[in-house]
This record gives sequence, structure tokens and C-alpha cells, in this order.
Amino acid sequence: MAKINSFFKIEMLFLKILEEKDCYGYEITQILSERTNGKITVKEGTMYPILYRLEDAGYISGWSKLVGKRLTRVYYHLEDSGKEYLHQLYQEYDEMQNMIKEFMEEKYD
Repeated sequence: MAKINSFFKIEMLFLKILEEKDCYGYEITQILSERTNGKITVKEGTMYPILYRLEDAGYISGWSKLVGKRLTRVYYHLEDSGKEYLHQLYQEYDEMQNMIKEFMEEKYD
């Protein structure tokens, strides 16, 4: 197992949402907030750097859609490499969660 820099990755949750459907940035944060009952909220200043990093890595791609007369939204789409990366992140998360559970339940004399 690779060394994990952080136990919890917001990018994993973004990718999970995009696995279900293409979304624009604000929509991703709204879905995340709804599904976690407001316990996880992501601000724009955090969201876009994550999306740009995922896009630069080729895990997601963006496409534009004109909404109304002037508003253009960028929708993000999960690529096949992003599905693989999501699977990898989830495995690492699951392994770390199990290690922590074992550690907390182990009895030391």
C-alpha cells in the first residue's frame, strides 16, 4: 500500500459525484453538502483548484454549456482514468479506515 498523505480526500467525493453524472462546480458542492447533511461543505476557493488538478491529470474533462443568454457553465465529466483513480483512492481510504479501527480496538497490556 502506498503511503497515504491524508485519510480523507475531497477529490474522492468529487469523483464519486461525477461518476454518477456530469456536473458543474457549484452543483458538485451542493450535492456533497446535501448528501452529508451539511457536514461537508467546500468553498469555491478550495473546489476549483481540486477540479483543475483533476483535469490537468486527465481524470476529468470539462465542456461548456450556454445557460440563458450570457451564462456559460463548465460541466465536468469523469474519464476512464478518473474511474480507475477513484477506485484506487477508495481502496486506500478503506484500508486506512480498517487499520485505524484495528488500532483502536486492540488491547495493549
